[in-house]
Amino acid sequence: MSDLSQWPSLAVMAVIAVPPLCLLLVALAMVLRRSSAARRAAEEEAKDVRDAAARRFRRLEQDLTFMREFFQIFSTLLGELHSERQVRLIPGVLLKAIVQIYQPEVAAVLVKRDAPEGEPPENARLSVAALHSTRGTLRDGMEFRFGEGQVGIVAKRQQVMVRKDFDDDQLWSYERSRVTAEPAWDIVAPMVAGDDTLGVLAVSRPERHHDTEREVLEMLGRIGALTWKNVEAYRRKEVEAEVDKLTRIFNKGALLKRLQMALIDARKKGGKASVFIFDLDNFKVYNDTNGHVAGDRLLAKLAELVKDTVRSDDVFGRFGGEEFLLVMPGRTKGQAMTAASMVRKRIEEFEFEGGRTQPLGRVTISGGVACFPDDALDSVELLRSADTALYRAKQGGRNRVEPADEAGLNPV
Repeated sequence: MSDLSQWPSLAVMAVIAVPPLCLLLVALAMVLRRSSAARRAAEEEAKDVRDAAARRFRRLEQDLTFMREFFQIFSTLLGELHSERQVRLIPGVLLKAIVQIYQPEVAAVLVKRDAPEGEPPENARLSVAALHSTRGTLRDGMEFRFGEGQVGIVAKRQQVMVRKDFDDDQLWSYERSRVTAEPAWDIVAPMVAGDDTLGVLAVSRPERHHDTEREVLEMLGRIGALTWKNVEAYRRKEVEAEVDKLTRIFNKGALLKRLQMALIDARKKGGKASVFIFDLDNFKVYNDTNGHVAGDRLLAKLAELVKDTVRSDDVFGRFGGEEFLLVMPGRTKGQAMTAASMVRKRIEEFEFEGGRTQPLGRVTISGGVACFPDDALDSVELLRSADTALYRAKQGGRNRVEPADEAGLNPV
């Protein structure tokens, strides 16, 4: 069959050589040719439309899947952050969410560390507090200065940056040459509260991409910073609620709570727990002679002195007025008596302001020691046993420590 492209020239020849019927056939063939080309063009256009629609549908499906999973992860994240009461655990919670959302090769949460003592505040550092890594040389605890490397630049500028931002940044090219351990981050977002940068979130080579991936990491950074501040404020309030304002040691409520915890632990382990309750001898005389302001200074100094004397796992606080309580988890009565005697001696030997005006010529204490389960089986009776021993110490001449009555449990 002849190529259709040759038909026009043949048609010219046919005008001369063939009858009118042939001319009609030639014209019909030309019309069919044009119609076939138009049909093919229409089919190709329709296919392009279908392919574009399919691509848009797949992208929409991917976006909906991403957003559905993101909200599930985000909901879990909010719940975990809301229940968190320790600042040091927040980076791990944030990292878990970042890994689930982005599925990156490397992800890290870095937190701010204040400048070492003697250095200016601007020498603050970022320390890797939580790390997910399948490759590279980044390690937990690694530090970067503010303004150094990608994370340092983001921390200093307090703005989200992506890889293109760094590639276009001449300062980044200079700083990058000084930070060889840092991976090439794709997205870095600061954790900012007020004017303070608390840390940085960083993601490298994410497997999952989304149009709002930059905004998502920025939002995680803001939520992380807000939670950080809230937990710090909560802890400060919690500490303030447990601390005696004058002496800066535990108050009565905090002491009773920790005593109960010590007894629960002793019961569980079949161990011991002892208490030492004491007060200042002739404190009214001291106040009358030296004044109440001097009396407050005496109480504060005594608290400081005892804190420096007892073990780090002991719990020491002001039980009320001039009365103090020392809770000693895991100590037998003999061990507790030794510790109590050390405290009494330390106070007796210290030159307190106005101490020489006291009836005994010095500031002294009297106290009683009781042990669980030897002297009592609960906190109320244990304190009562120690208080009874304290009364005997007063009756015996003061400036002494007495053990709980050994005649039996729960002495009256």
